[in-house]
Amino acid sequence: MSTPHAHRRGRAGFTFVELAVTMVILLVALLIFSSTLSSVAEQRAINRESALAQEAARNMLESLRSENFAEVFARYNSDPADDPGGPGTAPGSRFAVANLDEAPDSPDGFEGEVVFPIVVDPVAGLQLREDQVDRALGLPRDLSGDCVVDDQDHSTDYFVLPVRITVRWKGRTGTREYQLSTQLCQWRKLA
Repeated sequence: MSTPHAHRRGRAGFTFVELAVTMVILLVALLIFSSTLSSVAEQRAINRESALAQEAARNMLESLRSENFAEVFARYNSDPADDPGGPGTAPGSRFAVANLDEAPDSPDGFEGEVVFPIVVDPVAGLQLREDQVDRALGLPRDLSGDCVVDDQDHSTDYFVLPVRITVRWKGRTGTREYQLSTQLCQWRKLA
């Protein structure tokens, strides 16, 4: 026969099974918490990369806007032969982005690129064309202001200049890309 005092002493602590279940629950909670922290850290790194790419694209756009409008195409296209100050004197179409690693398929180690609607003619070289089809750039479109969309080179008489700034980099989750598409135009002050 058991006494009330003996029964109380047996139930005073945890059994091994209760302790094991508690430990398993705490371990699962710790794993979930550490996984969440890891995911948050990874997302922060991804957001930082994206912010760097966006900032670089916007800075390049501001550089384009600060140039003499008539020279923007010649200074930022991929042909050094048409640079206004002589061959190889302009920035060109490719640019570096600080704190981002170039994409594995980068031809020159740069992350950024300025892209215009061009056609490469074997004789004439790069041509800025209105007849290109690119919905993001609003093309085809009259670039020269003559109310006609044609297949001629408008690199010297554009009124509107479509441009896409692309940043491609090797990120934590693989090769990533950010694109900024817009159209530049020359604003004239009214007298």
